[in-house]
This record gives sequence, structure tokens and C-alpha cells, in this order.
Amino acid sequence: MRHYATFAALPLLFVTLLTWAGPADWTGQGPFGGRTTRVAVDPATPSRLYATTRNGFFRSVDGGLSWQRAETGLLMGQPLAAQIALDPNAPAALWLVDDHGRLYRSTDGAANWTPTGDTAPAGSYGVTGLGAVAGSPGVLYETGVGMGVRKSVDGGATFTTLAGALVGRDTLRVEVDPANPSRVLAGVATDCQGGSPASSIYRSVDAGVSWGAVVPAGGCVSSYANISFAFGPSGSQRVYAVVESQLLRSDDSALSFSAPGLSATAIAVSPASADVLWLASEDGMGWMFAHSVTRKSIDGGATAITYSSGMTTNGLYVPSTVSIAIHPNYPATPRVWVSTSDAGMFQSSNDGAAWSEQNDGLTATLIRALAVHPNDRTRLYAGVGDAFDPSPAFYRSNSIGGWVPSNSGLGAYEFRTMAIDPTTAGSIGNTVIWGVGYGEDVVGGTATRNGGIYRSSDGGLTWSTLSGGLPTDPLTGGHYAGILRTVALDPRSCTSPPATGPCTTGPLNTAYVTGGGTRVAGNHQWRVMKTTDGGLTWASSENGLPADIPPPPGSFASDYVAGVTPLVIDPVNSQTLYIGTFAAAADGAGNPVSPTVANGVFKSIDGGATWIQKSLGLPHRGGSAVSAFDVLSIAIDPTHPQTLWASTINSNTFGSPGQIFKSTDGAENWTLSNAGVTAPDTRALLVDPTHPSTIYAASGGINSANPGGVYKSTDGGATWNSISIGLPADSALALVLDPVDSRVLHAGTSGGVYTITQLPDADGDGVPDLIENAGPNGGDADGDGTADSVQKNVSTTALGLLGTSGWQHEQSSDVEAQTASVRRALDSGTVGGYFTVKLVSGDCTHSVDVTAVDAGKYGADSVGHHGTFDYPRGLVHFELPQCTNAIVDVTFNGANFDSGWSWRYYGPSTPGDTTTMGWHDASALVLSHTAKTWRLNLAAGQFGSYRPAAANSILFVGGPAANETIFSDGFDG
Repeated sequence: MRHYATFAALPLLFVTLLTWAGPADWTGQGPFGGRTTRVAVDPATPSRLYATTRNGFFRSVDGGLSWQRAETGLLMGQPLAAQIALDPNAPAALWLVDDHGRLYRSTDGAANWTPTGDTAPAGSYGVTGLGAVAGSPGVLYETGVGMGVRKSVDGGATFTTLAGALVGRDTLRVEVDPANPSRVLAGVATDCQGGSPASSIYRSVDAGVSWGAVVPAGGCVSSYANISFAFGPSGSQRVYAVVESQLLRSDDSALSFSAPGLSATAIAVSPASADVLWLASEDGMGWMFAHSVTRKSIDGGATAITYSSGMTTNGLYVPSTVSIAIHPNYPATPRVWVSTSDAGMFQSSNDGAAWSEQNDGLTATLIRALAVHPNDRTRLYAGVGDAFDPSPAFYRSNSIGGWVPSNSGLGAYEFRTMAIDPTTAGSIGNTVIWGVGYGEDVVGGTATRNGGIYRSSDGGLTWSTLSGGLPTDPLTGGHYAGILRTVALDPRSCTSPPATGPCTTGPLNTAYVTGGGTRVAGNHQWRVMKTTDGGLTWASSENGLPADIPPPPGSFASDYVAGVTPLVIDPVNSQTLYIGTFAAAADGAGNPVSPTVANGVFKSIDGGATWIQKSLGLPHRGGSAVSAFDVLSIAIDPTHPQTLWASTINSNTFGSPGQIFKSTDGAENWTLSNAGVTAPDTRALLVDPTHPSTIYAASGGINSANPGGVYKSTDGGATWNSISIGLPADSALALVLDPVDSRVLHAGTSGGVYTITQLPDADGDGVPDLIENAGPNGGDADGDGTADSVQKNVSTTALGLLGTSGWQHEQSSDVEAQTASVRRALDSGTVGGYFTVKLVSGDCTHSVDVTAVDAGKYGADSVGHHGTFDYPRGLVHFELPQCTNAIVDVTFNGANFDSGWSWRYYGPSTPGDTTTMGWHDASALVLSHTAKTWRLNLAAGQFGSYRPAAANSILFVGGPAANETIFSDGFDG
């Protein structure tokens, strides 16, 4: 029996631990914005906004001036396709469905989430809509592909599939009339079989008991279509609908619809007038995806006026509007919010007359291109990736953390790679920057694809497009050579190069660009292109790359090298080049299969005039002798250019660890060199030019159950250690080192740019020597006579640095400044305690990424009839690479655990499976525990580890839990 007084100090400790931050951890710094898929305003508290994005769920509590991630309690962090519904019956209440169909409820404005216990039924393919019912608390409708319509009457704890016409159909949206809870509308995909499209709108007047078709959409509606509804003010009988890109209007409470004439992709109706409608409406710009601008109609959708002043990415291009929210007191408060496809959030406080960007804290900008000015370490450049609509595209920072878009004259939607001409970098204002990606030029309101090659001669202030010689796009009349991926500059291509070595005066005139290419006269070309005149003219440069394998007549089969991603130039002999390719194939029915076309690494020794495959030793797919796995990145040793590293990926086994291969003979032979890399999908490789034996690798990751990471090797790739604390689950897509201090590393991620300042860490466990040496027993916490800081199998770290003197307030890219910050925190006594992770036995040699984790971000850990678990000691995070089994002691300095404590695990119950994420009883992992030490028995690919068995790694998150029922009467009996 234990008395409550034993824990009297714990609540204070727990509160202070909520602000943990660590030294030598990754921290995000923007740029903010990115792809936002929906914005919604709380009608009871209009200053509270919600946003779904490509990088998770966010909220604002100040009307959009700032945003914060709002995912506490979600079993899957950073949901990509969240669906939400605000509860009209309870202030600050709403529901959310994650990417795996799990439903959550929040009653505090998204500050915390609790799973309702429901998951979309097996056989369905994603939840597409939620509809709450005004006046009927707890009633909720849900739609999904292959799901029909489901209904809950208990707040989402359980659902019943509604019978009738929609059973098993691809239902895409559901909306309930706020003035009549019995009237429900559902948007349905139509398959058009037999040449007669079925209705895309169904109506129920008996709360979903029966459904009747309303009106055909006028064409086929796919299961990916955009369907939405908006009801007019109470008593108006007005209903608007969007089906595909057509605006429909009903004046008889959705009994029938007509088309007033406008296109639309999103709608919001004034609460004061049924004829006043804000809509996202197509403007005819853009050939790949529909481009929508924000418009307002005051005549029920018959006509509309465009409002876009201030809503531009470069002073010219208007981003595509995705969703619209209007103030609940509109028009008395004429405030409107707009989310865009790739430029974040905009707000107008004067009924659309002028717009301002509102992206502070909205970390949904995917950064694929990253560079640092060679003569000014505070000047970072970042490029947006995967955007096919107007985006800011290119950002520059004047100091770390302060970003501004810099897109004057830039016709780019996305930047995949950029290159700085070092011969022009003496002055920032004269620096030449090259970038490649994808974009369009807008002339007279019509978009035409441009070549995707961009150049700035003034440090990124203004840009020009370089399309001379590129093939003409038959669709738009512009230039197009596919989506471009890499640009590299020949370091000896100045007008008068020195006898040896790189040019010191410039500019450089020869550049290579890679990408997906395009077909000219039926032949696949332009996967590699070259200019020798500073980009004025280009020529295809891919002699020796494999041609497409033509399909049999009448077949949909295909087999081809789909494109080239990396290109590196030998720094000693710039006529020697290496590229990595990726291939695709389909069978006669168009289904993906393993390619047989030659693929992998190719080499040129004549400046790209000819290419020869060099993939010996790389893994191959489908039994093909020549089709190696896709090669997404290559790095070259600047001092020994015969040494290269290449990363490969097999899309058929996407969850496997990212493979890295090494060659020491100029790509003639490759050998596996990824010991210690445990995350999947390696996307970037980087060699430290000042210490060429140090290489970094970035993994894109899969999800929170199999996260990515950044890995570091200091022995030429023989072994790797993860340095991933603080990174998002899908980790990094680009890497660049500080030109002055190579201990400072920057990464481009799905949430902007992250930076790490690497403090000395002799044993590579993720805990700086400064922290371990300040630990218990003079830095020898396990008392074995050897300092923990030099033992790979022993890691000691602080539970948290607390208060305003903690280092989370002093993050800096300056190593000395951050070291001093850590020292001040240690000396001030703001450490909340220490824990030690010690490998006792097993086939592991060391641990990495050892850190404390705030349990609060995972939400309440509650078990029916047992109360809620509390984690006053926090959670322990560590990974054991190259490990199949291990016995680990976790010791908490100064603890006194008795029988009232238990050991809990947060993670997937099935390794690698994000659908099984959550809190779990981990008592089966505990071999024994004393007053302060828990002994765990862990195995790779088994419960207690995030990684699947193929990773040969154990990634654990968990800790000692106190059951709060102990405190209810002051005793534990």
C-alpha cells in the first residue's frame, strides 16, 4: 500500500516537463505555408480556426495570425488526408478522421484528441466526409469510397451502415441541413457503365433511412471527384452543390438542381443572404490541374467577381484556392479565409478587397531544394517541391529562421534542385543561382508550360526562364522536357579555366539538367540535357541511355527508364559524370510490374556525349540482369573521386531499409555499405567536403510507425549512426552543410527547413558529451568505472531542461553559443533528472537517438475500468541498430518505483504498421524491476519495436507509468 504523499511533488514536475527540448536536436525554422486542403472557422469562437494540410492538422487561436500543430492524442502524427467536422451542438468540439479511417473527438478546440474507438470498415478505401447534425447531439454521418453512408448516434463510438441505394457505393461527401436534421445530402461517384451516368447527388428526408436520386451530374464522376454542399440561411430553401467543377443551385431544399453557369471547386454561403456566395472558381489557367481563383457572387451564382489583390506568389501568379471560410457574423464582420493548393493561407478583413498571407507556424511547405551561400552562412535558399500549381517556389533567408519568398520573374511552381555558381559568389547581389523543377508562364490569362530551368544573376532577387532549344509542348505550345530534378555546373567551364582545378572567376557556362524527359517523334529523349552557353541553348545528351521497350500492338504494356534524378560531376575531371535512373513498367492491362529495361547507375567519360551502364553489384528487380533498383541519389568523394556512394530503392518493398552502396573504382563495382541505416527510402546523400570520410544520408520514411531519419557515417560509409531526434516522421529530402562550420547541418523536409547543431558526442548515441559528463556519479551513472560519454552501450541523458533558461529558447547554429546555452541550463539546476539506457546483453553494440520524450503529445493513456496513466518520469526513446535481440536496463536517477508502477509502450503493436499505433501494456517486456531500474527484453520485428523485422533494428518508446486511480482516494491497495 502506498500513500499519496509519496507523489506530492510529481504534478509540478510533470508540468515543467511539458516543454522538453534537447541539445543537438533538429529544430524547424520555416518557411511557413504550403499545401492546405481545408480551412474551417469555429462558429462559437471565430478567432479559432482549423486547417488540414499535407503535413498534418493545425489550429489558430488568434484568427489566423499564427498556427500551431494540433495533433495531441492522434495515433498517427501528420495525417495527410484528415477529414474534420465541427460539432454545432457543443462549443470547441469537433471530430477528425485520420488517414487510416480512425475517428477522434476533441472537446477543447483540438488541443487534445481522444479516439472514439471506431475505424472505417474493412473493404472501404478511405473516409471522404463527415457530417454533424445541428440539434441532435452525438449524431454523425460518415462517407467513404466503397463505404456508402454510415451513421452514429453516440458521438462516433459506433456506426451503422445505412441501407438503401447507397450501400457499398463510393460516397464522397455528406452534409446535413442545419435547419432540418432529417434532410441529408450525399455526393456519389458514378461509373457511367452502359453510357448512362447515374445521379451524383442523393437526398434523404428521413435522416438517412431512405435515399432518392436528385439529378445527374451531366457526366461521369470519379471516386476522386470534388463534391461538396452548402446550405443557405435558415428559411431560404437554398442549397448549393459542387460536382466535379460545376456549380449547381437548388431553390427547393435540394429537391432539384440547376446550373447557374459558373464553375466552382469550393463554396461558402453568407449566413445573412442566400444569394451571396463565395466560391473557388476555375479561371482556365493551368493545363495539368484545375486552377481556381476566389470569387464572390451576389446573384446566387449567376455571375461573380474575382478578388485576388494581394493573393499572389510572385506578384503575378495567383495560387489556386482550395477552400473558403467566412466569419460567422458575416457580412457585419466582412472577414474571409482562403486555403490554397501550395501557398498556404490568406485572409481578408475587408470582404476580399485585399488579402494578406497568414502562414506563421503553418509548417506544410515541402522543401526539396536547399543551398547555403558559400560566403554567407546566414543566407539559406530553399525550393518548394511537388507543386503543380502556383507556389512561392523559392525562398531565401537573411538570417536563419527568417524566410521571404523571392520570385520576381520566376515562372516556377516547384524547385527540385538548385546550384550556386561559386565563381560569382563574391557578392551576394551578383551570385548566379540555377534552379530546375516545373512551371508555367501565364500570358493573357492562359498558362503554357515552360522548360522548367531557371536562372538568377542577382542572388535570387529576379529570375529568367531558360528554354532555348527545348522541345515544344504540343498541348500548350510552350516548352517541356518533363519534370526536371537536378542541375549541376561544370566547375571548369568558365571562359578561361586554369590549367588544373576549378575556375575561380566566372561565370560557369556548362550545366547539366536531368529529369523525366519527353517523347519526340516517339522516342524518349531529354532525360539528360546540356548547355555550354550559360543556358541560352540546350541539347539532349543521353546517347546510350535505354530506349523504351515498345508494347505489342493493342497492349497497354510499357517498360522504360522513366527519368534521371541525380547527376554528379567528377571534381578532378569534369568530363566524367554519373547519373542515377528510375524505371517503370506495366503489363498489358496497365498494372504495374517490375521493369526489365536497363536501369541504375550510368557513367559518361565524354561530358555526357555517351553513357554506359555501371550497375554491377546493385540489386536487381524481377529477375532482370540489367534492371537495377532505382537510384535516387549519388555522392562523390571530392578528394578521391573514384569513390562514390549511391542509394537504391525498390518500390515493390517500400518498407525495407534504405540501401546505400559504395564504389571505390569509379562505379565499376558496387558493394552494400549501409550498416546501421534502419529507416526506409534513402533520398539524399551528402559528403562533408572538409572531412570526406564523413557522409550523411537522409531517409524519407514511411509513417510514424516506420519513421525516416538522417544518418551519419564517419568511416566512409562502413557504419552509420542515426542523428534523427526532432525530425518529422517522413524526415528529410535534401541536405546541405554550413560552409563555415560543418557541424551545422540543414535538411529540407515536408515541414520546411530543419537545422541541427552537432555538439561533441564521442559514442554517437545522440547525447552530447556535455550532458553525459554532467550526469550522476560524475558522468558514470552505471558505476562501472568508465565515463558514459565514451561507452556506446551506455547512454545517460537529462529528463528535461526546464524554464526560460532551458536551451529550447536559445537554439542556435553556432556550436559555441549552443554549448554555452546547455552549460547554463545544467549549472542553473533546471534539469528534471536523468535516466540511463544500458545494453546488458544481446547482439547489439550500441544505441542511438537516446532522448526523453514528453508523453503528453501522445494524448491520454486511458484503459477502461483502470483510469488514466500518468508519466511523471516521461518516456524513454532509443534505437538499437543492427540488432535482433537485446536485454536493456533503463535506470531513472533518484527514482523509487514500487508495485504501483507499470511499464508502458507507445508505438505500433505490429512493427511498422501505423494502424496499430497507440498505448500498450508492456509488462511482457519486463524481466525485472527494482526501485529505479527496469530490465527489458526486446526483439527486432516483435512487439515493443517500431521497425519491421527487415530493418534489423529495435526502436522503442515507452516508460514507467503511475495509474491515476491510485490518487483518487490517496491509496494504492
